[in-house]
Amino acid sequence: MKARSSVLRDRWQHLPPRDRTLCRVLAVFLLGVFSVYGLWLPAQQRLAAAQVLYTKTLQQAAEVQQAKPTSAVKVFDQPLSIRLSESAAESGLNVQQFEMDAEVLRITLKGDALTLLNWLARSEREGAQFETLSLEKHDQSLEARLLVNTVE
Repeated sequence: MKARSSVLRDRWQHLPPRDRTLCRVLAVFLLGVFSVYGLWLPAQQRLAAAQVLYTKTLQQAAEVQQAKPTSAVKVFDQPLSIRLSESAAESGLNVQQFEMDAEVLRITLKGDALTLLNWLARSEREGAQFETLSLEKHDQSLEARLLVNTVE
């Protein structure tokens, strides 16, 4: 190793001063180029990507803060059984059975298929928890038998 370094040092010393100066200038130039392309440009690219991500996150945070809930939670003053009975009658459904046990309500309804399905969806949105639901088609109408959990 020492032999090699001494050979290089001897060669360097034998170069004319003009060539040594050109080699130093070339070394400084190459160091500058490698610094720019190897360190500064990648750092600038990462900085730009981070700024884009930060801006996007700020926009999303603003959208979340401005967002309004899609539906308000309704507070009902009547028991679920009365609400279901009244809403079924208001919808024009034929209530064939309406029995209440300890925590379960048995309901059998008959009516227009679309009306019955809309009533089921609305009842579920308003807090009814169906334990079982069976649908049967009878000519032009639909019959629904359901067990509803009355514990709210």
